[in-house]
Amino acid sequence: MPRFIFIVNPVAGKGQHAAALCDRIEKHFAGRTQDYEIYRTCGPRDAFRFVQSYPTGNDGTQICFVACGGDGTLHEVVNGAAGRQDCAVSVIPCGSGNDYVKNFGGADAFTDLDRITRGAPYPVDLLDCSGEYAVNLCNIGFDARVAHHMSKFKRIPFVSGPLAYTLSLLFCILGPISSGMSISCEGQEPMDESLILAVAANGFCYGGGYYPAPDACTADGTMEFCGIRKMSRFQMSQFIRIYQKGQHLENQRLAPKIVYRKGSSVTLRGKHPLIVCLDGEIRKKKELTIRLIPAALSFWLPSGTVPANLPATHAVQN
Repeated sequence: MPRFIFIVNPVAGKGQHAAALCDRIEKHFAGRTQDYEIYRTCGPRDAFRFVQSYPTGNDGTQICFVACGGDGTLHEVVNGAAGRQDCAVSVIPCGSGNDYVKNFGGADAFTDLDRITRGAPYPVDLLDCSGEYAVNLCNIGFDARVAHHMSKFKRIPFVSGPLAYTLSLLFCILGPISSGMSISCEGQEPMDESLILAVAANGFCYGGGYYPAPDACTADGTMEFCGIRKMSRFQMSQFIRIYQKGQHLENQRLAPKIVYRKGSSVTLRGKHPLIVCLDGEIRKKKELTIRLIPAALSFWLPSGTVPANLPATHAVQN
C-alpha cells in the first residue's frame, strides 16, 4: 500500500472545501496504520515544486500524490511527478470544472477516501506540449482565450465552472474569433488554416462540460485533434450547443468546418502568438508541438473505476 500524500489547494472551489477535506482525511486515517501526509500549497507552482523535490522513500515504498483541488492543481502535481518512477498520482476534485475525472465516471469515486485507499495504479497517457505535460487536453485559440477570461468570471459570487465558462465565451465572441495557423499532423505537409479553436485531446471533456473529442480515451495510446474552421458569429452561436454536447463530429452539415485527426503528434505554428491552455493553465507560444506519450503516468484509480472509452484490449484489474 502506498504512502498517500494529499496536496491541498486552499483556494480551490473558491476556498469552500479545503478545511473540511483536511478534517475528513484526518478522521479517515485516525487509528489506522496506513501512512499519510497533508500538504497545503502556498501559491502558484508550489504543488509542482513540492512533488518534484519530494524525497524518494528509502524502503522502496510507493508514493501516491493526491491532488486536492481543481484541474490546475492536478496539472501541477502531474508535471512534478512526470519522470519519477516511485510514485502514482490521484485526485480529489475540489475545483469548479473537475473535467479530468469525468474520464473515469465522474467525481463520486474520487471523493470516497475508502475507495481511493483500496484502489490501484493504472498507466495513462500524457500530452507533451513542447516540454510541459497536459494530462487532459491542450486547447488553442478562441477556446483558450475563453479559459483565460473564465478566471475573472469565477470570482463572481455564485458563478460556477460551467456558468463562468459560458459567460467568458459570450464575452470573447465579441472580439476576434479566429487565428491563422499552420498545422502538421504526424510530420506531414503543413496545412494553412484559419481556425476558431483547436484541441489536442487525451481526455474528452473540458470547460466544465464541453466535449470536443467524445470518443477520446486517456489510456489508448492515441491523441485526437479537432480544429474548427472560421465561421460567422451567427453560425458559431448555433455551433456552440452542438459542440458542447459532443455531437459536432457526427453532424454532416458541419463536416466542411472541422479538421479531425487521430494520431500521436501535431505541430501548430501561428501567424501571431497563440493563446494556449494546458489543463486550464494559460501559455503564449508562436509554435507548439504536441506529442502523446503512452502510459507515461501511473494514475491511482479508486476501487471500481475504469477509464471511459477503453478498448477491449486494455483490461483494468481494479
